[in-house]
Amino acid sequence: MAKRPIRKRRVVRTEGGGSLLIDILTLPVLGAPRFVYWLGKKIFEEVEREEFDEGKLQGQLLELQMRYELGEVNDEEYSEQETAILDKLNAVRKAKEEK
Repeated sequence: MAKRPIRKRRVVRTEGGGSLLIDILTLPVLGAPRFVYWLGKKIFEEVEREEFDEGKLQGQLLELQMRYELGEVNDEEYSEQETAILDKLNAVRKAKEEK
């Protein structure tokens, strides 16, 4: 009698590391918490992306300069706001270097 080769069972893994079958069976119980976790993760990523956007800060600097030249902002306000924006910009650049 010839032996048949042993076939390995293929298990489909999902993003969380579990099998697809387990994910489907636990969906009614764990679906909502997984969705909340995924949503929180996406929101955090978007906030982090916006927070570390150099272009946005440079745009704020240009807008501040235009407002200053138009006389909408006095010298003291300009200096304070410019320092705050430049501090944020430097922090963003430093954080990107550390990554």
